[in-house]
Amino acid sequence: AFLQHWYVTGDEDFLREKAWPVLEGVCDWLSGRVTKTERGYEIKEVIGVAEQTQPVDNNAYVNMSAAVVLAGAAAVATRLKRPDGPHWAEIAAALFIPMDGDVIKNHDRFTASEGGATGATPEALAGLFPMTYQVAPEVELATMSFYLDRVDPYIGHPMLSAPLAVYAARLGDRARALRLFEQGYAEFINPPYGEVNEFSRTRFPDKPVVGPLFANLGGFLISLILGLPGIRPDDGEPARWPRRPVVLPEGWNGIEVERLMLRGRPARLAAHQGMDRARIELPTGP
Repeated sequence: AFLQHWYVTGDEDFLREKAWPVLEGVCDWLSGRVTKTERGYEIKEVIGVAEQTQPVDNNAYVNMSAAVVLAGAAAVATRLKRPDGPHWAEIAAALFIPMDGDVIKNHDRFTASEGGATGATPEALAGLFPMTYQVAPEVELATMSFYLDRVDPYIGHPMLSAPLAVYAARLGDRARALRLFEQGYAEFINPPYGEVNEFSRTRFPDKPVVGPLFANLGGFLISLILGLPGIRPDDGEPARWPRRPVVLPEGWNGIEVERLMLRGRPARLAAHQGMDRARIELPTGP
């Protein structure tokens, strides 16, 4: 979050005074939490997104997220002339990600036979988006296909249901993307005021009404602003943040945001179905 805030605002004072102490503390902790083995750096005995009954080793979401943060903080350390950047970058590059062929496994002991909502929780997908861990195209496609094909027992739970449509869109399945937005977000809406419930009211009618749940609302908004348009902020120019062709749910023509504040300037986002890349339009001049 601190890295993303700096990427979007370009606020050097914030980076130096607010973000750096947090980044340094997190990365110092991660550096002390990893174990170096013949497989690289491992993070053992953790609880990831899914509600495991016992800790697991090398949870994909934890390791992928740690790699993203360590790499981003390493670049900041170099920018601020701090000494720890190379060590953090080394750990980030060598963090072990459990694999089964081209599919990222949720954790070391995960198998396709793991059942229930825990086994269906798409933790590895959350490492791809919104956490922006970068993998080869064949790994991304295989991992998204694998988890979407087994995700049904999880749909309706909080947090990761809202972004499911993004993965379907990235697979080119526009009909499934539309359906997953209905199941993963629309079915969470409480009448008459439209606040977002914790659980799907359709799938879990006996759960108490609890809302607005900002994890679900935030998951939907970042899916619209970042996920479907294929935008990945970094410390480079915002016009280069769109990274992939725009594929939207079936029946959707485009996503437009008339005003985003980027680097202290108002910007406009346009992502229309079939575009090679979304457009971030910034005013010219000072």
